[in-house]
Amino acid sequence: MMNMDFAANYSMPWLIIGVAAVLGALCLNHLLAKLGGKRNLYVRSLRWAFVVTVLVAFTIPAPVPNAQAVFAPAFIVLIFEAAFQAQGAPEEALRLMISTLPMVFVGAVPVFFALQWPWRHAGQSSALAAEEAEAAQKTR
Repeated sequence: MMNMDFAANYSMPWLIIGVAAVLGALCLNHLLAKLGGKRNLYVRSLRWAFVVTVLVAFTIPAPVPNAQAVFAPAFIVLIFEAAFQAQGAPEEALRLMISTLPMVFVGAVPVFFALQWPWRHAGQSSALAAEEAEAAQKTR
């Protein structure tokens, strides 16, 4: 069982990790928004769910093997233990990422869909009103 007080002894590094993850997620969202073609409710919901999943992927705390009560981001533990340790143990970090990330994505899609639902018709009605106003000016 993971101790929820994982950042108590290392609050400044975890603060830096959190800020960097949020900035990275915002940059990823901006990039995906620029690259995205069709902009509709479903695409935006999937984009935001993907961005939140990446954010969580960078901030999931995993115990560092052979270190008592020391936590690091799971992706760093996974890479370090799998690639740089002769007798590495990346299983716990891998288990955390495999179990957490799909749940975050599946949970985030309906949340972002529901958050964007009220504005779905607002943009369409304002565009329709602008077209009607333009048509009215042409007839004058």
